[in-house]
Formats: sequence, C-alpha cells, structure tokens
Amino acid sequence: MAQKSFLSSEQWQQAQDLLTPPLMTPDGNVRQVFSFSSENFSNWLGQRLEDRVKASPHWEKAQPIILGSWARGELSPKSDIDILFCGSEADVKACSDELHEAGLKLRYRMPQNPDDWTENVQAFDILALLKARPTTPDSARKLYEQQKKIWSRKKHYRQILLKAVKDERKSRAGRYDSITNYLEPNIKYGPGGLRDLEQGLQIYELFAEKFMHPGHALNVLNYYRHYFLNLRHKLQLEGYGDILTGAVQFDIGQWMGFKSHKDFMRSLQRGLSRVHFYSDWIVEVAESSEKELRAIENKRFKKLEDLSLALHNDSSVLMQKKVRENIDTFIPDSKAKILAKKRGLILEKALDVKADDSTIISFFRSRLMDKLVPEMGRLVGYVQHDQYHRFTADSHIMQACREVKRIFKKPKELGPLQPLHKKLSKEDWKILSWSCLYHDLAKGLESSEHHSDLGVEIVARDFQSYGFSKAFITEVQWMVQNHLELSQAAFRKNAKDPKVWQDLRNKGAEGARLYRLALFTAIDIRATNPEAWNEWKAKLLKDLVVSLESKKAQNFFDFEKTLAKKKLKMSAEVMEELGPVLLENIGIEDLVSDLKKTETSEDSLKPWVYAPKKGDVWIRFHHKKDRQGLLSDYVGQLFSLGLGIKHASIHTLPKVGVYDWFQVSTTRNAAQLEKILAASSFPTKSVPDVKFDDIQLMSADENEWVYSFKAVDQSGLLASAAKSLSDLGVSIRAARVHTWGRQVDDIFIVKPQAEKTAQDVLKSLKDKFSVT
Repeated sequence: MAQKSFLSSEQWQQAQDLLTPPLMTPDGNVRQVFSFSSENFSNWLGQRLEDRVKASPHWEKAQPIILGSWARGELSPKSDIDILFCGSEADVKACSDELHEAGLKLRYRMPQNPDDWTENVQAFDILALLKARPTTPDSARKLYEQQKKIWSRKKHYRQILLKAVKDERKSRAGRYDSITNYLEPNIKYGPGGLRDLEQGLQIYELFAEKFMHPGHALNVLNYYRHYFLNLRHKLQLEGYGDILTGAVQFDIGQWMGFKSHKDFMRSLQRGLSRVHFYSDWIVEVAESSEKELRAIENKRFKKLEDLSLALHNDSSVLMQKKVRENIDTFIPDSKAKILAKKRGLILEKALDVKADDSTIISFFRSRLMDKLVPEMGRLVGYVQHDQYHRFTADSHIMQACREVKRIFKKPKELGPLQPLHKKLSKEDWKILSWSCLYHDLAKGLESSEHHSDLGVEIVARDFQSYGFSKAFITEVQWMVQNHLELSQAAFRKNAKDPKVWQDLRNKGAEGARLYRLALFTAIDIRATNPEAWNEWKAKLLKDLVVSLESKKAQNFFDFEKTLAKKKLKMSAEVMEELGPVLLENIGIEDLVSDLKKTETSEDSLKPWVYAPKKGDVWIRFHHKKDRQGLLSDYVGQLFSLGLGIKHASIHTLPKVGVYDWFQVSTTRNAAQLEKILAASSFPTKSVPDVKFDDIQLMSADENEWVYSFKAVDQSGLLASAAKSLSDLGVSIRAARVHTWGRQVDDIFIVKPQAEKTAQDVLKSLKDKFSVT
C-alpha cells in the first residue's frame, strides 16, 4: 500500500469483506442512493478510527475536533486524519505523541488565537470548521462559539471562501487537464471528482438563499457522492490511491456490475461531467447578483429556436442550466424527426465560423447538442483508450467545432499551413465546420465497418432531413469518409512518393478538397490532443500539399491519365521508375505513345531521337530482351558519336524490355542522329581513361545493389563506369546521372550476383580506377 491506513491488518481484512458492490449497476438517470454501501462503510471506518484514538489517555483532555472527510462522513481506508485540538499544549502534545507511537499519522493544528480560530488560517480551514464534529462537551462548546462567530459574519466569510474555491478549482483544472486524467481519472481531485462535488455542496449551504430550484442539482450531486465514494473505497482496498488506473478499470467495472470496462468508464465520465457542470452552476449562482438570477428565473421560451437564441445571447452556466430544464419540452425525442429542418438551421448558425466559440460550448454543456444531433448522446463519456485521444468522444467533437472557429479568426496558429487559409471560400468553411461536427459521430458503434464509412451514412440521413443540397451533402460526406487520409500520408508515408500521390488523387484529394482536408487534419489533431500539434507536423502537412501540387506530381498525374486514355496498363512502380526528369522533359502524349509501341512490338525498336526544343536532345534505345553489356554498348555508341551525356534514365520494364533514355549535348540535328544510330554499324571510339574521386556501395540487399561513381565532369565518365560493370559480368537494371555544376554522380542499380558479393564488386571497381 502506497499510503498507510489507520486500519489494523485484521480490520483491513474485515473491511474487504464488509464493502459490498452496488445493489444494482449504477445508472446516472435512475439515482438510487440506497444501492451504495458507501455511507455505512464510512461510518464503520469512522467507528474503527474512533476506537483507536480513544485508546489514548489524553484524547479527551486534548479536546479534539474532527475535520475533513471524517467529519463529513466520507472517510476512506486511506483518508488523511484531520483534527483540530483546542486543549492545552501539553495535553495535545502528549495525545499526538501517543497516537503517532500507535501508528496513526495525524494532520492536526491548534488555534493560534483561542478566541478567534479564523485568525491566520486559510479560507478552506474556515470552511472545514463549519463541517467540523466535536468529540467532547468542552470541544463542542468551543466549536459552537466559533461557528456562531463565523455565521454572524457569514456574508464576509462566504465571499472569501467563494474566491478561494474558485481559485483552487482553476488551479486544479490546469493540473488535471491531461491525457492521463481522461484515460485514468482522479476520483478525488480531477474535474467533476469528489473535491468539486464537496465544494459544490458547501458553497450551496453558504449561499442557500440564492437558489430557487436546486433540487435536481443537489439530487445529482448527492447520488454521485455515494457513487464516487463507493468507488474510492474499493480502489483503496485494492491497494490503489485515488487514480482509476487502466489496470484496475476492468476489475472495478465488473465489481460495480458493468458488462465491460468501456461501459463502466462511459458511466463514470458521464458522472464526472454532470458533477462538474452542477458544481460550476452552484459557484456561478453564488457569485451572481439577485438581478441576474431573477432575469434567468423569469426567462421564458416559446419555441425551440428560443433555446438556441438564449445561448447565443448568454452562454453562461446559468443559462445553460435554464436551457437544460426546458429541452425536453421543446424538443422531445419523439419529435426530433419532425423538427429536423429547424435543427439544421439552429446548428448552421452555431457552427458559423464567425460565431463565438463560447456558444458552441454552451450547446454541448447545456445538452442542447444531444437533442439537435441525437447521435451525440451515445458519445457522451465515451473514452477512447489509446493514449492519444485526450478527451471523451463528445468533448473531442466540441473541441473540433471550437478549433475551426479559432483558426478562422487566428490563421497564424496554423503555422506553415497559414497560406491555405486564404484559399478557402465561404462555402469551404461551412463544409469544414459541419465536417468537424460529424466526422466522429459513428465512433463506438458495434459494426465491422470503419467509423468513417458509417459516418457517411449518418451525414446522408441527417443532411437530407435538414434539407441541404445534394452537392453540400456530397462534400461533407467526402470529408467524413477521408478525414484520416492526409494525416496518414503526411506522417506515416513519403510525401514525395508517386504511389502516395496517386492514392490521394484517387480518393479525390485535389483543389479545394485538398485544402479543406489539410486544415481539417490540423484541427483534428489540435482537438484530439493539443500537445500533439507542433510546427513539425504543420510543415509535413504543408510539404505534402506542395508536393501534390508540384509540376512533378502534375506530370505524374497527366502521365497516368494518358496511359488510361491509350488503354495502356502500367503499375505505379513503373511510373515511379521512369522518374520525374523523364516525365518533365518528354511530352506525356509522346512518351505514352512510344511506350505503347515498345509494349506491343514483337521486335526491338530503332533508336528514337526526340528534340522537344532547340538545344534539348533526347535519345531512346529499346531492346526487347536485356543482355549483359547492353548499356555499355549504348553509352559507347553515344561516346563514339561525340555526344556528351547530360542525363541518363535507364530501365528494364515488364512487357517493354530495355527502355533507356539519354539527354545529350550535340550540334547535329535530330534527323541526322536518328539516321546514324539506325545504321547497323558505324566507327566506334575507345573509352578513355577517366578518374573517379570516389566509388561507393550505397546499399545492398537480396533484390539489388546500388553503386555510386563520383567525379569531376569529364568526357567518358558514364561510358567508363558502364563498361567496367559490364566487364565484371554485372547486369545493370537501372542508372541515373546527376550533375551539379562540375560534379557528376552516376548511380547504378545492378542485379546481385551469386558468385560475388557486393563488396567484392566494389573492391574490383576501386582497384580498376585506383580509388582509395
């Protein structure tokens, strides 16, 4: 046990036998407090603790007054023991020493001023006095006198206490606003936990005269007081503290009577949400003026639209509760379909990117959103146990609806993605907003289908009932269907991979859709877990968008489109192998037509000289069957003709065969070159001696070896490298020539050899060219 209990070993065992699960599975809508054993169990614990402290001969002389959870009847097995002693210092010291020696860890204090116990103490210590329980006649008398003084200055003290509660709640909200607390909530200190609940009830008592109809709120808080206390008892008896860790959720959920841990956690999150709301409401009532409270009380609604308008004008918790009280009157479940068009209009106004995000929060917290979008009710409290989603599913959707408004108003928050902001039209922002609301509505449905697919069906059903246009429905459906695609492509794949481009293009990610999806991806990440959004991810998304709209990608798409037009089937791997330089320099129609000829021809085609513009000459060689030394022959021919090779794109393609392209520098025209190359033979020149600065083995596996030849630009480099590989009996699959100013890097991809290793070939190459 991390925290020592005041129970003896024997009592600890008795406690485990005594604590019973709820008589019925907890249901926040049917609030049967008697089904929990928490109150009786706390009383039993209190009696055991009292037996131990009374064993001290100085207990009564020290005049103890019980504080905290013990005084409130909420004692748990590992609760702190809070006591105020008002006896003499000698008796208090003797008592505390005796109890510490007996193994009890007390948190105690004595009044600094015996006449005024509020002097130099914190606000919460004053609050504790109002709930304190005396144990002797003398301590009872003294406590009564102090409580009477506090109540005589009630208005003064309660304002101090109210401020302290608000400050403490704000501080706690910051500490427990984390992924961990949503996945593994702190039953005491987390939002909606026992501390919020306790403060809500205490503030109510201090400001009771300001509350007109508190019954329902108090009923909810009282129910969850028993629920959470019962849960806390079990947690501590199992050896845990106040945190409901993932490891214990399964067993605790089963003990509480739930079918699964997910049902248990959903019920718990709903409870935490309700407690958080009603304790917030109590605090807001306490700090509101009589005039403000009367205005809320006198507010009257005549139709459904009045509920929405009220929240647009006043998004406070006071108005949220007022709307909660009237929801079932104006939008009962039985009339949801009949009111569909009105629901659509109300949602459209709330989702407008120019509307304040406090309004959308009020729609969710008032539970008006559950009525406007019935699917939302199923997601309340739904936790996604993946260490990534910070919020429950309904809260995540609310955050997404807020984020789209934020980035519309403050595009700088998008970082590198900011330029996309101006590319969206008014209609695009509308589509984006509705996508935020609907993208995860199918989460948690029991189905073999992905939630994106089911979400598309929900959009179709609801949007048709709202009376939206077919075009608008289609665009939101596309967003819901594909809302995860860009994040997977940007963060898990190569943004410059043509296969990735093609997959996204096939899904329709281009133009306005691409821009919307990129911004939605940023929104979704920020709404899922703000800590997961950073400059790096923004840059990756931007790089993907830029890559998809690049000239290289456009050439690729045009090439694929032309292939389809010519009824020529080639895999994405073939298109990728041809490379961007070839696609950028050879006319797409011409290239595809030539490929079709090479594929359908039974024989090798004659060399083709292609000159798209003056001074730009390309030569294509084709051979139906590859053989060793073929590349060396091609390069040798070009060298013999005095042609300088500026770029080489070497391939062996399925159904095509050897398909090699060379960009050359020459003074001859295309017709002359084609005639010479078509001749069966012509004078050849010997390959000159060249000097390579470095030869490296870039990579080697069972499929291919990749070698790099680096040198200062000089005549015969490619011919010499190709011939050297051919002489070693190496079969060249592909090659690339890279030139940066005077520096050349020739890359060769070769077929692995059985009789030699990649390192053997490298050594032979280095020896031949005297490269160290």
